[in-house]
Amino acid sequence: MDDLIFALDIGTRSVVGIVCENSDNILKVKEVKTYFHKQRSMIDGQIEDIKEVSKVVGIVKSDLEKSLNVKLSKVCIAAAGRALKTERILLKKESDPRVPVSNDFIKAMETEALQLAQDVFSKDSESNDLFYCVGYSVLGYALDGRNMSKMEGHRGNNVSVEIIAAFLPHTVIEGLYSCMDNNGLEVYNLTLEPIAAMDLIIPKDLRLLNLALVDIGAGTSDIAVSRDGSIVGYDMATVAGDEITECLMKNYLIDFNTAEEIKSALSEGDDYISISNILGITQDISRQEILESLKPAVYDLCADISAKILNMNKEPPAAVFLAGGGSKTPFLREFLSELLNISEARIALTDKKSLKNVDMSTLEYYGPELITPLGIAYSVILNKNYDFFSVTVNDKKIRLYGIRQMKVMDAILMSGFDPKKLIGFSGKSLRFLINKEQYYYAGEFSTPSQIYVNSRTATIETVIRPGDTIVVVPAKDGISPSVKISDIAPCEKDGVVYFNGMRTELCPRYFINNTEVDKDYIIGNSDSIEVVQLKTVHDLYRLYKMDEGIYTSFINGTAADGDSELYDGCRIDVLKREEPASQAESENVNSEKINNEKPESSIMVMVNNKAVSLPGKKDNTPYIFADMLNFTDIDPSRPKGNIILLHNGKEASYLNNISDNDEIIIKWDSEY
Repeated sequence: MDDLIFALDIGTRSVVGIVCENSDNILKVKEVKTYFHKQRSMIDGQIEDIKEVSKVVGIVKSDLEKSLNVKLSKVCIAAAGRALKTERILLKKESDPRVPVSNDFIKAMETEALQLAQDVFSKDSESNDLFYCVGYSVLGYALDGRNMSKMEGHRGNNVSVEIIAAFLPHTVIEGLYSCMDNNGLEVYNLTLEPIAAMDLIIPKDLRLLNLALVDIGAGTSDIAVSRDGSIVGYDMATVAGDEITECLMKNYLIDFNTAEEIKSALSEGDDYISISNILGITQDISRQEILESLKPAVYDLCADISAKILNMNKEPPAAVFLAGGGSKTPFLREFLSELLNISEARIALTDKKSLKNVDMSTLEYYGPELITPLGIAYSVILNKNYDFFSVTVNDKKIRLYGIRQMKVMDAILMSGFDPKKLIGFSGKSLRFLINKEQYYYAGEFSTPSQIYVNSRTATIETVIRPGDTIVVVPAKDGISPSVKISDIAPCEKDGVVYFNGMRTELCPRYFINNTEVDKDYIIGNSDSIEVVQLKTVHDLYRLYKMDEGIYTSFINGTAADGDSELYDGCRIDVLKREEPASQAESENVNSEKINNEKPESSIMVMVNNKAVSLPGKKDNTPYIFADMLNFTDIDPSRPKGNIILLHNGKEASYLNNISDNDEIIIKWDSEY
C-alpha cells in the first residue's frame, strides 16, 4: 500500500476515486471508481451536507478496496477551485529618495497587500470566516508612475505593487477534513483543483507561455492562467455543465436525470434521440435539432469563461486547454475561438496523448473528467505534500495551511500582525524660507524591522517549518525635524517702545504668508517666513506696513531716520513730510506748539460698535486707521490669532484715512 497513491476528487455531481502507483515519476493508474451524489449535498463545489458526502466517499473507498484487495488509509484531496477566492490589490507608498528600494521593503509591501486582500474577504464574509492564503502572484511594480520589472536598488518618491492573491475559506478545508476523518482516512496531501489540473496538463517549462486552463465541471468552471513561468491568476465562472442540462430540461420538459442522459447521447452520434417528457409524450427528435437548441446556453457559457480569462489576462491567451466533463459540450471550441479572438486550432481538448506523465493502459475508458483526480494524484509525485501545521508568532500560536512552501510572510499574515509595521519610514525633510533665505533640515532615518526564527535572524522570505517560533520586532519610523520659529530667529533685543502711542515690544515678529504667528510656531514644509527684528525705526514702519517715505520720525522729540536704533522705553512719533515741522516741533512734537492753526471740529466714528468722538488734530491732519488701536484692547505685540481690520465693511490697512461716521472693526479673528 505504501507504493499506492489514493486520490479523491469531490465534485458537485460526483465523487471520483483513483488509485495509482509511482513508476519512475510516471503515474500508473490501477483503478478508478465514480459514485454520483443521491441528493444535493454539494453546492458549487463546497460541501453542504458533511454526512451525505462522507457516505459517498465511503462507498468509493470501499469499492476501490474490494477491486484492488487493499486497505486504503491515506488519501490525497483537493479544494475546489470554485471555493477559491481571488482579489487584485494595488498598493502605493511613499519612499525616501535618499535610500535605494530594498528587497525587504518590496516584500513588506507585498505582505501588506496580502493583508488588504484578506481584509476584503473578512469584511464581505457574513460568517466572519477565516481565510487561508494559498498563493499570490505579483502582476507588476511601478516607481514614480513608471512600470518596472525589478525595483530593488532604484530610488524614487513613490512605489507601487499590484498582486493577485488566492484564499481558501476555513470552512471549506474543515469540511473536507471532516469527511476524511469520518472514513478513517488520513489526509496525506491537500492541493487545489485548478493547480492539480495545471500541474498535470501544463508543466512548469510550458508556463513561460501565456496559457489558459479551463476545467468545466457540473456546477462551475475553474480557470487558471500561466505566464512568464508562473500561474498568474485563478478564477471561477458560475456557469458550467449543469446550465446545458437545465437548457435541455426547459426545451423538452424533461427531468434532470433524463436531460443528463440526452446530453451523453449527443456525443454518441445517433441521428435521432428518443425523448419522453414529464407529460408522458415520447417523440424522436433529430440530434441536429437538439444541438441547435443548445447554442444559446453554450454561447452564454463561453461568454462567461472568455470574460473571466480576459479580465485576468488583459488580452487573449496564446492557447486554451479544456478539461472536465463539460469540456465535451458541443460548439464549445467554436464559440471560445470567436469570443477570445484566437484560432480554434489553439483550443485543445485534453486526451490521453496530452498526458505524457500518466499511464492509463489499464483503463477501458478515459474522459476529460479524470483530469482533476489524476492531477491530485500527480501532485504527490511532484512532492507537493501539504497539510496544516502550527507555528508561534510573537507568543501567539497560529495554524497554517501548507499548500505551498510556507514563509515568515505567511505566518505574519495569519497572526494578525499589522504588516504596515514591517516598513519604517524616514522622517520627512523640512524645507522653508526665512526672509527669502532657504533652510533645509533632513529627517531621521528609520530603524528597520527585525525578524527572528528560532532566535536566528531571518527575513519575511525565510522558509518556516512546523513548531517554529517567530518573533517580529516592528520597524521604527524616523523622526521628522520639529523647528520653532524662535529657534531660527531668536529675540535680539528686549524692552518696550511706543510708536505713535502704540505699545510695542521689541521682540521679533514672525509672519507666515503674511499672517502673524507667535514665537512657538512649528515651521511647516515649504513655509515662507518673514521675520521682522525690531532694531531700528525702519523696522517699526515695516511691522505696521506704513510708507516710511511720507513720514518724518522723532525719538523722544528728536528727529530720527530709519536707521536710528530703538531702545527700551523710547517714544517714536511720526509727522507727514508735506507739512514740515517748525523748530519748536522738532524739539517736542507732543507740545501744544506743533501747529498754531485752529484745529478742525471733532468727528464721530464707531469703533467695534462703540461710538467714539475724535477731536480735531492741531495740525489738521486726518486720523488714520492705526490711531484707532488706542480705542481698543488690541495689543499687536501679543497676537491672539489673525487680526481683522474692516473699514466700513471692507478690508483695511493701518494707513486708511478716517472720516466722520466711519465704522471701524479691529478684532482678533477668534473674537470676531
